[in-house]
Amino acid sequence: MRLMTITGRLTAVPEYNVYDAKNGDDRVVQRLTFSVANNDNGKDADPEYYDVVCWGKLAEWGNQYLKKGTRVLLSGTPHNEIYESKTDNKRRTHFKLTCERVEMIG
Repeated sequence: MRLMTITGRLTAVPEYNVYDAKNGDDRVVQRLTFSVANNDNGKDADPEYYDVVCWGKLAEWGNQYLKKGTRVLLSGTPHNEIYESKTDNKRRTHFKLTCERVEMIG
């Protein structure tokens, strides 16, 4: 398993969702999604953007404390999703980080 660590600032308010678990279970599934901009290459360089997803208790915690502009250190598993663009029918790759650890940094 690959592990990736990045830093950046949240670009918008995180989106928090709660879903009923399948199979008639009483549990719920919590998910938090947000985007992070990383500009560690310098002020003149274009930032890199990462889509992030957190699950479970980490999602619940993030919903409570993470806000737009919060600077974070993230660790998780990177995933590339390949899809076909609707506008020009070309294959594109979308990067997403499934987060296992989030730290707010100052």
